[in-house]
Amino acid sequence: MTRGWGLQLVVPLWQGSNEPGIASGAERLAEMVEQSGLRRRVDPDLGSNEECPVGEDSSLIKGRPAVEEHLNEANGILRSLAPRSVLTLGGDCAVEVAPISHLAAIHPELRVVWIDAHADLNTPESSPSGLAHGMPLRTVLGEGDAELVPATTVLPDRVALVGTRSIDKPEQEFIEAHGLRVLSPRHLRQDPGSLAEFVDSWLPEGAPLYVHLDLDVLDPEVWPAVALPEPDGLDVPALVAAIDSLQDRGDVVGVGITEYVPEVRHDPSTLRPVLHSLGIGLHDR
Repeated sequence: MTRGWGLQLVVPLWQGSNEPGIASGAERLAEMVEQSGLRRRVDPDLGSNEECPVGEDSSLIKGRPAVEEHLNEANGILRSLAPRSVLTLGGDCAVEVAPISHLAAIHPELRVVWIDAHADLNTPESSPSGLAHGMPLRTVLGEGDAELVPATTVLPDRVALVGTRSIDKPEQEFIEAHGLRVLSPRHLRQDPGSLAEFVDSWLPEGAPLYVHLDLDVLDPEVWPAVALPEPDGLDVPALVAAIDSLQDRGDVVGVGITEYVPEVRHDPSTLRPVLHSLGIGLHDR
């Protein structure tokens, strides 16, 4: 089933990761995906903020001006058009702050499943890299840079992580303190029934759901075209099974695809069943 989207938002932000190739990933996804309904491209005039400076301002976040400009423009588009469903084509993971906050305001019971090799739960103070793409989930939970934290945030018990296998110590402490559910690839392999049990216990029937998909959740042997590959990831059938279980129970109102680096040698057709499983229409090429 192909979904209709209230808005397709193309956000070629790369400064949150310091990997310029991610911008090309947003453009490549936009070429692959059929346009259904409105499509807008976030393209702020960055001027001197185009690059990803390190330590050139008082912020602990590298490339923060560019990240803020992209989020501000995305927020403006979302406020103006007020879509009830959003497909976000990134860009690095920092792009997710705007659409998740927007949909949480429209759907107060919104659940967020973070399908990602990384937890993305750092703050500017805890981050070992200082890169914004390691902070967006913590930001939508209401903690982090005060000027980037959105007006509408999500409660921790409405967030779960799937496929996550690279977690920094401060992130693990946050997970344990707030009881966030985490299903690692190893857990899913060792206990296949855990996925159904998790979905039934965490996701109420018909609840609005945002699916964040960082392509690094896939094993790099399967999909190497990412900024930060991590070994021991999911294969395509396991990822599709997880997506199917979630959308069979929840009402998917938002999807974000992030961290695609097309310059890395790969087979683009590998991604097609994953996007189809999310109800994303694709061009026949």
